[in-house]
Amino acid sequence: MINGHGDDIYNYGKKIVSNFSSNIYTRQDLSVLDDYLCSCIASIHSYPEPDAISLSRLIADRNQVATNNICITNGATEAIYMIAQAFRGKHSAVIQPTFSEYGDACLVNDHIVSMVKSIDDIPKQADIVWLCNPNNPTGTVTDKERLKEYIISHPEKYIVIDQSYEYFTTKSLFAVSEAMQYKNVILLHSMTKRYAIPGLRLGYITACSETVALISRYCMPWSVNGLAIEAGKFLLENGAEIIKIEEYIAEAKRFHKILSQIERLEVYDTDTHFFLCRLTDKTASELKEYLIQKHGILIRDASNFHGLNEHYFRVATQLPKENDAFVKAIKEWI
Repeated sequence: MINGHGDDIYNYGKKIVSNFSSNIYTRQDLSVLDDYLCSCIASIHSYPEPDAISLSRLIADRNQVATNNICITNGATEAIYMIAQAFRGKHSAVIQPTFSEYGDACLVNDHIVSMVKSIDDIPKQADIVWLCNPNNPTGTVTDKERLKEYIISHPEKYIVIDQSYEYFTTKSLFAVSEAMQYKNVILLHSMTKRYAIPGLRLGYITACSETVALISRYCMPWSVNGLAIEAGKFLLENGAEIIKIEEYIAEAKRFHKILSQIERLEVYDTDTHFFLCRLTDKTASELKEYLIQKHGILIRDASNFHGLNEHYFRVATQLPKENDAFVKAIKEWI
């Protein structure tokens, strides 16, 4: 899906003053990274490492695993397509509603794709299970112990767990070294999300060495550019923890609560900073257009997620002042 994702701010020029449409928290001070990348600008005149090995070493060291348990990718999306290609023609089960690229990548690579609502609905014949955790667009986290039970009882299936939002929840998720105990688990990680650098595209896969070797065969040389590699190393080496997650989640809960008090609006439970909402008698596209034109606010119309309809939209928590302005705007519209 080239079009139809969140953060389509590029369509609206300078109209947008508050962006609730992206699950990336953009209100962080990344000026130190900006300055560092400016100092590295001359590196664009040379080829980067073809496999981003220096960044792999750093990530491996911090997670107490080997470098052959890591594959650096051009964002988590490249990882998704590489995995689908590595298992071309298999049967995939995708737990919905969720990020569209799992299903799209599988269809492009001739998978049989079953759209299911939960782990309990996964067909016996499925070879691969795709799960986003925390899930986009709902923000919910599947219990780790429940996942362990399924993983252990289905060793014949590969379980792909996209943990792109792992740093935006206080719920317990798989650590890299912990997941490595299971030969059938593939974890996806996003530095793009963690550090709000979507323009650089940076993610990685962690899995047992045999699985990483299989998937890495489909990684294009130099897929990760030199500035992205330098950004990743700088952020890791400087111990950058941009977000105080407890404070951010506390604000998300406050924002969720006051939105939940608005009539004709259903706000769904979440375990992270973003969540799904449903208008009972109006459409998300109408609300989106109103917020853009009258308030310079952008939301994610969620009607194109499998299993949702034109009444759903998703928002990601911003600064308290922006959140309050959003609540006031939607009250006026409803």
